[in-house]
Amino acid sequence: MANSIKNQRLSAVFLLVAGSILIFFTFMRFGIGELGWVVYAPLLVFIFERPKLKQYLALFATLVVAYILTVSKMVTSEIPWAPVPMFAIPMAFTSLLSLSVAGMAYRRLGASWSVYTFASMMTVMGWIQYSFTPGASWGILANTQINNLPLIQLAALTGLGGITFILSLGSGLAAAAWKSGFNEVRKHIAAFAVILFCVLLYGHFRLSETAPGKMIRVGGAVSPVTHKEFYSALENIDTLRLLDNELFARTERAAELGAKVVIWNEVATVVTMSGEQSFVSRAQELAKRKGVLLCMAYAVAVSTDPFYYVNKYRIYLPDGTMADEYIKRHPVPGDQHDAGFAHARVVSFEGINFSGGICYDYSFPEIARDNANDGAEVALIPASDWRGIDREHSRMARMSTVAAGLPMIRPVRAAESIACDQYGRLLGSLPWSSSADGVFVVALPAARVPTIYAMTGEIVPLLALAFVILVIVMVLRSKKVELLT
Repeated sequence: MANSIKNQRLSAVFLLVAGSILIFFTFMRFGIGELGWVVYAPLLVFIFERPKLKQYLALFATLVVAYILTVSKMVTSEIPWAPVPMFAIPMAFTSLLSLSVAGMAYRRLGASWSVYTFASMMTVMGWIQYSFTPGASWGILANTQINNLPLIQLAALTGLGGITFILSLGSGLAAAAWKSGFNEVRKHIAAFAVILFCVLLYGHFRLSETAPGKMIRVGGAVSPVTHKEFYSALENIDTLRLLDNELFARTERAAELGAKVVIWNEVATVVTMSGEQSFVSRAQELAKRKGVLLCMAYAVAVSTDPFYYVNKYRIYLPDGTMADEYIKRHPVPGDQHDAGFAHARVVSFEGINFSGGICYDYSFPEIARDNANDGAEVALIPASDWRGIDREHSRMARMSTVAAGLPMIRPVRAAESIACDQYGRLLGSLPWSSSADGVFVVALPAARVPTIYAMTGEIVPLLALAFVILVIVMVLRSKKVELLT
């Protein structure tokens, strides 16, 4: 008896440790996307047993530690550790809910039900996160596949929800086969294989298409203002004026390389309220002289003690007309600026409709969908990242553009700048480097590819929610029958 209890404890410890290791190596920086197909299997096996309160507490503690270590991979010299728990603990809680409901379904309804319950819960919790919280789509299972271009074509049909669902099936099936035996779920594994084959076939078929639309040369101008210079200037914003000449020189260089549209990175510089007009006038003059559409992303300091600013971009046409002033709708938690509420306007230039968002905005699928439904044909996304999220954040934005059917250019401070077509294929990139000149120019196919997701929105998470409700009702009924008998 004592040996049996000891073996159970060792098994539980093994499952918790294996689950936390898989989470660490699957998500965020240096994540191995292939692990996303089975990442939660050990923790599901753990929760399939009839747990007591202490087992739930052990699971939650494991998840908290695993996600704190995972999110900590994003921390570099530019970004402090303090925001890590703010992202990690909600991720741990939503994972606990998904695992717990799946475990309840396993014990009351059987192994097969647990597979689809877990996939549905993961889909629902991800949707709640990126639709109703400031956490955006960070940590969503679908984003472990940002480099799997055939698979992410599914976003055009289902958004992130469909990708999360099919990935979660992998963990659910692995756990059910582990705990109940392969024969118990062999038909579901076969169905999963067929579904995955069809999804990948659809993705490869879609990627065989030539990107439609008129080609237009667009250029990104990455500011010489680094994170270090930005924070150093908070006491005296006007010290950044020394770098304005280089910012405008890079803008002119992009135009000289043939760009008809030039876009800066997010908060390319900061100006005072009194100095904004003279700064903007210089940009208007450049747009006129070079005959370009200029999307200038910058910040206006509202106060310096404490530091508070407006994070926005303005679009100027070649005749000097301001076509849009857009304020970032989704500030990163902890940022010292208020959120905007208005959609980015659709600006027509050279017969092409431009719109966009600012950096973190495109971690919320609704923003790209808004752009698409408002009539945009090209997404302009000024951004500012750091080494800890280099490449990952740009490619998360690429997922949003695939879902919406939009080509995108995303110039970035301190990380890789990219441009991609409507299918997410990279057309050009500019790795972050102190020796880079901060300019890249690419030819974008300017047309929107209609997508089912842009028209229907979050149908998959809503269907998953309905399924979860059905499962909970069935579980409650089974408990009631058990009590009566």
